[in-house]
Amino acid sequence: MRSATPAPRLDSGTFGHRGFTLIELLVAAALAAVLMMTAIPFARGVRKDPLVRAVNALVNGCRDARLKAILKDRPMQLVIFENGGALGVEAVPDNPMSWSRSPTPEDPSLSQGAAIGASGDISDVVRIDEEVAFRQLVVNGKDMMASDAAVVRFFPNGTSDALVAELQWLRKGVRRVSLDIMTGQTIVEGLQ
Repeated sequence: MRSATPAPRLDSGTFGHRGFTLIELLVAAALAAVLMMTAIPFARGVRKDPLVRAVNALVNGCRDARLKAILKDRPMQLVIFENGGALGVEAVPDNPMSWSRSPTPEDPSLSQGAAIGASGDISDVVRIDEEVAFRQLVVNGKDMMASDAAVVRFFPNGTSDALVAELQWLRKGVRRVSLDIMTGQTIVEGLQ
């Protein structure tokens, strides 16, 4: 009869922890992914200067008004108000001279003389950075720099009013945004 030899005993002191378990690795990877997803949008916003953000807001506003006009089969308008400090999109009122409510000084979404529609419903008001100013704002050949609000209309067939807007960052750079009246598409040019 053979004597049973005991199996070699693994001593925890000999081997110790030489690596990570699969669960530890998965948890670390998940945490890294969450940190990256929260940091990437912040890093993208930090890199864009105020002029780029303002031009993007104007271009996106034009695109939004054009798409809504086509999809809703109703003329829409981009309203640039607060002396170029904000913009929004609304339906063109049936009677441009009628108001459902009067603008008040307490109402930050409206300015005196703004061509706000009968509904008074400007969607998605976007503020323009204070360091960016309009150097030129011409709608249908009319200089709108002195007016409280400029209105650019977009029609269901894809056409639009004529727009030439020059935005200047107070520190550096000028960009011109214009509209092709036949397609309602924006054209952006760098001037400096």
